[in-house]
Amino acid sequence: MEPSSLPHYDLHAEAYAEALLSHDLGEAREKFLAALPRHPADILDLGCGPGRDLAAFARAGERAVGLDGCSVLADVARRHSGCPVWEADLRTAPLPPAAFDGLFAQAVLFHIATAELPDLLQRLRRCLRPGGILYACDPSGAGEEGWADGRYLAFRRPQSLAALYRRAGFDLVEQWRRPPGRPRRQQDWQAWLWRRRG
Repeated sequence: MEPSSLPHYDLHAEAYAEALLSHDLGEAREKFLAALPRHPADILDLGCGPGRDLAAFARAGERAVGLDGCSVLADVARRHSGCPVWEADLRTAPLPPAAFDGLFAQAVLFHIATAELPDLLQRLRRCLRPGGILYACDPSGAGEEGWADGRYLAFRRPQSLAALYRRAGFDLVEQWRRPPGRPRRQQDWQAWLWRRRG
């Protein structure tokens, strides 16, 4: 297992909290919420950061829980959202089986080495209820992967990444490029909605 990127976030938690709370993800949340199998839904926000999306899910009437390995960001998320937040490294966190209708992973999974991703996707599938939805959005690339500025980064090809999701037991619901409103060549983030198969 690769070392964790979490020390980087511990060192820069305040700057990330400020930047992330002002980042607009309304479009992605709306698509995610519309795809969920029921409401109110049980949602786990993976790598929840300062709780921007947790707070939005709570305002929408959903039952949201956060997960973040950075204790400073987890504390900010609790205060900002009023939701429970688990402190754990996603790669080793104990995820309860069939506990959630939706998993929300914004800018999280690209910190996971490709060699470790199939196992994590299987664990994520198991913690979803049948028909549950996984939203994931990460920067795409041509397969570059490794350490940069204290973080592990994997810029996977969308086709290769889609194959990993399908092998893990997910069916594609929708995909789109981000950020919205920019020319295609400037939309270097790939967003996905996947439904648990079976």
